[in-house]
Amino acid sequence: MRIALFADYHGGDRVWPLLEEALEEERVDLIAFAGDILASEEREALWQKVYTTGKPLGKTEQTEDDGVIDELTYREFFINLTGFGVPVVFVPGHIDSPTSRLNEAISGFSNVQNVQNAAFEFSGYTFVGWGGAIGPVDEDSNFYSVKATSFKKKIGKVFSSDAEKTVLLVHNPPVSRVALGQSSDEELGAEVLNQIIEKNGPAYCFCGHAHASPGQDNIASTIVVNPGPMFRGRYAIIDVENHRVLFPTPLKV
Repeated sequence: MRIALFADYHGGDRVWPLLEEALEEERVDLIAFAGDILASEEREALWQKVYTTGKPLGKTEQTEDDGVIDELTYREFFINLTGFGVPVVFVPGHIDSPTSRLNEAISGFSNVQNVQNAAFEFSGYTFVGWGGAIGPVDEDSNFYSVKATSFKKKIGKVFSSDAEKTVLLVHNPPVSRVALGQSSDEELGAEVLNQIIEKNGPAYCFCGHAHASPGQDNIASTIVVNPGPMFRGRYAIIDVENHRVLFPTPLKV
């Protein structure tokens, strides 16, 4: 099985014509996406404020126009991804909020599965996951975030007994070489993910969120892959049977 892995689209629609040609040569069997379809500076700013201060937001409202624009972006994104003719698995990113709107937008796509809602079986592997960022609050209105304690409780229930044939798909990276932010001392990884990975031992952990550190790392026997931001033309190809991870030359978007 060959998987094309993407993350952090952020409305980067210039990637599509280039990606069509690139994926035709790769002959992938499945596409995985690790979250952040939307591009919202306002929601990102709200998340950063909460992440920095540790304090929940006061009441804020999204407009009806926000909902319409979000839905159109979601639909266009999945129309393009499903155009490659293979199943698509994904989790929401921290900007893809509220997640109820995202789930409604994908309801008409028969070959798209949000693995936060249900596991997906394909080619002998089970894809499981949870989206959003791991931070100081549980929030799903202006951005999508879960506390570490909440995350541990939720994600611990999704693993089957056959962990060696499991792929964990998350937005937030674990603490690793693929979790650095814009500066070398900005750590975006969540230690709770390391604990989950070490306890359950999935074959792979696919993640995003950390735009500046695409690549791969290992946590015990698990291969951790951050493909880099899709809006910058980055992606990864995973040859599962041969345990190979490839990072093609970024598309010139």
